Amino acid sequence: MYKKAVKHSFKVFSENLKAGRIGKVLLFYGVEQYLVKWAVETLVKKYVNPAAFSMDYQILDEDGVTCSRIIEASETFSMFSERRVVWVKDFAPLLSDSAKGYSKDEVKKLAEYLAESNDGTILIFSSEEIKASAVLPAALKKHGQCYDFDRIDRAELTSFARKRFRAAGIDIGPSALSLLIEATGYFNKESDYRLFHFANDIQKVIAHCGGQTVRREDIEEVVCGDMETFVFDMLDGISSGQKDKAFRILYNMLHGGGDAFSVIGAIVSQFEMMLSVKQMREDGMDLKSIHKRLGGSEYRIKKMIPYTNRFSVEKLKKILSSIYEVDRQIKTGLLDSQLALEMFIAGV
Repeated sequence: MYKKAVKHSFKVFSENLKAGRIGKVLLFYGVEQYLVKWAVETLVKKYVNPAAFSMDYQILDEDGVTCSRIIEASETFSMFSERRVVWVKDFAPLLSDSAKGYSKDEVKKLAEYLAESNDGTILIFSSEEIKASAVLPAALKKHGQCYDFDRIDRAELTSFARKRFRAAGIDIGPSALSLLIEATGYFNKESDYRLFHFANDIQKVIAHCGGQTVRREDIEEVVCGDMETFVFDMLDGISSGQKDKAFRILYNMLHGGGDAFSVIGAIVSQFEMMLSVKQMREDGMDLKSIHKRLGGSEYRIKKMIPYTNRFSVEKLKKILSSIYEVDRQIKTGLLDSQLALEMFIAGV
């Protein structure tokens, strides 16, 4: 028996909005804060008169905002809008019944207020995480509409990208779009990569392709991220015997605002993965098996394989030992950060 697919909250929200089923109390939570922002902006666009924007749309996001202030903001009637919108962001009692600075009585009073809140106001609470059993979230689930804006699936992410390329008048083929999604690592469970990052990367690809069809090269050059691109470029210089190129890339990174520890962290991450990939390939594992074992972006692993072919396992271990020593020398003040990294590149 097939399990019926569960609609993502952004689709449920869109359907409720279209049907006029938006309640007066809402809870938006989940890792995709991009969708939270989108949902709030959609409500504001629909219900708040632009001429009364500053009066009928209120954001309460400062530390220590009181329960009584939230109630007061909700009870304020709109001036010229169909409904007033009040957005309470990252409110501490959503995470705990013993949040610092909030008594149980005042939180209870706010929770009780939700059952009889102002019909003319849409009161929105949002947080990336909530404690479902806490008093306030429990009351929001009972008296309001709750939307869990979790990660979207591949089909939804593909649609998200296509809409933005289409709006910009840019063509992107199926293979390029698939590469884009793989390159971002969005579906890596350990990744902090979110739709905010994806939307930004799409804009970078659009700018890079110069109004033409998106090419594979456009994605490879702009999507990996500045630090990861730096490490791959530096690896290219090191592994091809072009130390001058590696030095030049290092100076550009350090003098362009990058700090030594970010550089070291990126180098360590890259060489640790290279060592793992090298060892697994020598054990006869294919790309899909390696990806399943390591997680992360399959694209990143695939891109790394040609570099692993240029080093032996022993050489990779030696390089890692060297970069660990660089980190120690900088942290203990034995060497200047730039000098230590220069010595690392020279010795690889």
